[in-house]
Amino acid sequence: MWKGCDGFMAYTVIPLQIDEHRDALRRLWRDNSYDPETNVYAAERFDWLYRDTGASHAQTWLAVESESQRVIGCGSVFRSNRSFRGQIVSAGVPAVFFVDREHRLAGAALGIQRAVLGGGCRSGLDVFVGKPNRSARAICDRVGYRPVGDLQEWVRVVWGDDSLSASPRAADYGDEIVTAADDRFDRLWDRAKAHYLMAAEKTAAFLNWRYAGFKENYRFYCLVRQDDRRLVGYIVFYAMSDGAVITDLLCEDPSGPALDNLLLGFCPRMQGGGHVWVSLLCTGMPSFEGQLEQVGFRRGKHRVALLVYVNPDAGAAFRHEMLDKNNWFIFAGEMDVLLSDEVWRDRSDRRNVLGDAVASAS
Repeated sequence: MWKGCDGFMAYTVIPLQIDEHRDALRRLWRDNSYDPETNVYAAERFDWLYRDTGASHAQTWLAVESESQRVIGCGSVFRSNRSFRGQIVSAGVPAVFFVDREHRLAGAALGIQRAVLGGGCRSGLDVFVGKPNRSARAICDRVGYRPVGDLQEWVRVVWGDDSLSASPRAADYGDEIVTAADDRFDRLWDRAKAHYLMAAEKTAAFLNWRYAGFKENYRFYCLVRQDDRRLVGYIVFYAMSDGAVITDLLCEDPSGPALDNLLLGFCPRMQGGGHVWVSLLCTGMPSFEGQLEQVGFRRGKHRVALLVYVNPDAGAAFRHEMLDKNNWFIFAGEMDVLLSDEVWRDRSDRRNVLGDAVASAS
């Protein structure tokens, strides 16, 4: 529990009890982003994030205004472990950070983020990684996050590109698009993780918990061998009105022919689906970025700061490693929970929401 104040307003930050606080949370979502009562996408994500408030999946903390006992803010973190140099690092991703407008003088927001970090550390998280928006960045800086670099946008225009039909594809590769991960994804993860200095832990169970079954329809583009149908690599993506966004990616090797075939197979698939462009934001692994350029991706205009908070009880060597950009390989989509209004558009809810980590401080 955390107590603080903002001028004449005092706050207490408490852990979520979903049965007690469900209505208050729904009100926070409705007033600060999407209404779970009317927007089907928000309703699904609301249930997904708050159905398990234990350390295994997600934790949520609420700011309560002391005099009125009104819930005026919330913040969550969900577990997304990393494989780093052959060892599993317990990692958390902050998500859905809301504070009511009249309470955005920083006290409540600071209290929520301190509680999120403190609770996560007590439950065993070693590192937190996030990409806050401009308003939330000030809060993250104050609670101890450190910048490690930028997530760079990459874009490939596929509409009208006749060269895609002639893209090099090894004769022994095929592809397919599926809506859920199966045991082939586990076997790929077991083979591939040793080839990455760092990567998010991508078991089938985690991928399905994180991406499968939502109405915005995350899908998995899979590159498979023709002979034994072995999964060689996959791309997690979702569609926007005129393009496809790559959320996550894993290949047997982080560079080389298999990755070429994965990317060059995905692009014509998106072209055939009527998309104009394919995009992603990522950081780390210069060899991966170089290969993106080789297959026709170009640097876009958007860059987003990547911030990391290391558990204060961690050793100096671990802290140094986690704050080194060269040790990271991460996609912006791994950290997205709320998506843009273009994806979550609902006739009954037309407000323009810009994405995750909605402004929590002014």
